[in-house]
Amino acid sequence: MGLLTAPLQAAASLALFASSGDQTLLAQAATVETVLNFETASRAVRVYRSGGRLFMNLYNKATDVVEVRAAPAQLVPSTRDQTVYATTQGEAQRFARINVQGETELEIVAANGNVVLQEPGFNTVVGVANGVSDFRGNNFAPGTPAVVLSAEAARLRSGPRLGSTILGSAPRRAVVDVLDRVGNPADGFIWYQVIHNGTTGWVRGDLLQPT
Repeated sequence: MGLLTAPLQAAASLALFASSGDQTLLAQAATVETVLNFETASRAVRVYRSGGRLFMNLYNKATDVVEVRAAPAQLVPSTRDQTVYATTQGEAQRFARINVQGETELEIVAANGNVVLQEPGFNTVVGVANGVSDFRGNNFAPGTPAVVLSAEAARLRSGPRLGSTILGSAPRRAVVDVLDRVGNPADGFIWYQVIHNGTTGWVRGDLLQPT
């Protein structure tokens, strides 16, 4: 996936719009965790869990409009090779897919069954369960404060990946509030969305430890 260009850095931030800039509108809380997040050429997709239920957000990068906000979603029957999340809003169905290779896809199907859009995804991040994980970094649930372990300062980034825009930093031993947790298959790390001194950003999991 490599480092992001400036336009894609902005898009990456919008891909996580529901868990960063849109906090107030979507009432981001400790019980809200990203399940799947990726971009396509024209959209940004986020599936998240809140209070044990699944929801989907869909952002149109061309029109700068959130087409779907907090729409109830569900797992749909699929093969063992892929996981599919679906939501229906208006007359169209939206399907967010991820297969065992980590490849993602967004499909929008009209009420008459015609495929309106079908695009592969990139910049994919996924949810991380509690307990043992294949992702590197300390694994703990959002909603708990954490202390910065970095030798100097931990950079707060616009997205959960190296190369995304640096928004600020938190010094060693600073305590930050943890909002969300994802795993990035591209770099193999857990990433946490945190707030420090009013700045919201993403920090790599090996730089944080729960208090």
